Amino acid sequence: MTKKEVAQTIVDICRNDASFCKDIEGGNADRFLSEISEEMDEKTFLFCIDSYLASFGVRGHLYFYKKSNVPYSIGFRVRQYQDSLFITSSEEELPLLKGDEIIAINGTPIAQVAEKYPVFFHEGSARCGDSWEKIISYSDTVTVKRTDKIFEYIVRTDVKRTERPSFECKKLADDCLYVRFNNFSDETEIQHFLADYKGEIESTQYLIIDVRENSGGSDTVFLPLLKYCLRENDDLSGKPIFTSTEEILFTERNVENRIKLYKSYFDQAESEEMRKYFEEQIEKQIINKGKGFVQVEADSFSFAMSGSRLPEKIVVLTDCDCASSGESFVEIVSKLDKVTVIGRPTMGICDYSNLAYFDFGEYVLHYPTSRSKAIDEGRGTRGKGLQPDILIPWSPKHIREDIDITTAFDFLRTK
Repeated sequence: MTKKEVAQTIVDICRNDASFCKDIEGGNADRFLSEISEEMDEKTFLFCIDSYLASFGVRGHLYFYKKSNVPYSIGFRVRQYQDSLFITSSEEELPLLKGDEIIAINGTPIAQVAEKYPVFFHEGSARCGDSWEKIISYSDTVTVKRTDKIFEYIVRTDVKRTERPSFECKKLADDCLYVRFNNFSDETEIQHFLADYKGEIESTQYLIIDVRENSGGSDTVFLPLLKYCLRENDDLSGKPIFTSTEEILFTERNVENRIKLYKSYFDQAESEEMRKYFEEQIEKQIINKGKGFVQVEADSFSFAMSGSRLPEKIVVLTDCDCASSGESFVEIVSKLDKVTVIGRPTMGICDYSNLAYFDFGEYVLHYPTSRSKAIDEGRGTRGKGLQPDILIPWSPKHIREDIDITTAFDFLRTK
């Protein structure tokens, strides 16, 4: 496809296939298309598309990328605090350190940069660093302050990411266990992890579940974890997983793309329950093909799910980097009386979910195909996220000390 054809297809999908099409009108599509030319360089082309997609304010579930860029990034992450960006992590090969303060981008102070690119900063976007990291990736330099030293750093976009282990388990005390889930992507991997630490989890009095950087995956993957969040005599069998129904946009393009995904999930599923679930989802796509928006009832637990005596109390840690299926997990467990949610609001991207992707060959567009009816009930989370029971505002002090874990540990030991 030519650059013009790629851009026109993106506009068509946002207008007709993306599930936010009935609620949100993004930036001026005609102006966007007029800016695209075959002669423009790759960096300008990608920035134009990212700017257009950002205008819809659908973070996390609407994104475009070049396949060859996938393993690479700017190599560091940032978090805004007042009129500065603070580096919260950095690859070892870079001359940047955790805690460094970015005070300007391309020589422009941070506050002015935000005014220059308002399309990237819809309500809630500035809470996290991903919008800033996007802008930095298209910039040449950032001005860094480290104590009393100020220097210019030339931005790189070819830094290979160091992947953290998906899961972690460690004892904080004899009666308190900490587990971290960076994603809910791989059913087999999480089942093996829970099997390896079954004894520790089922014998600890207190449990901290960390989903602050959970990038999501599939809601079916975290189901085995729910038993520990339930009281011993509770049972979720036959009960709805979520409180709101949703409507799915069954355009021909969406059905084709979603069936591809479900077939890949089916091939990876180990349990018979999960394979049956994906078969049902494929059948649902086929039956509703071409019908447009169709309201579907919230999924229910189709198999027995009873609770456990231990852990006695659980804290779930959240932050704005908790997204998609990570948020779904928080939504479910926040209603259980054994669980208290501590931290900051989640990313707030589950109003529009169930992603499909369009493969352009060199590029890929991911976009949502379902719409939560919570939007119509005034309970949408876009720009707000899911609120914690105990709010701990972020500050640069979090870079040096895990205040959230300390607070959770103290809370669990309070009778």
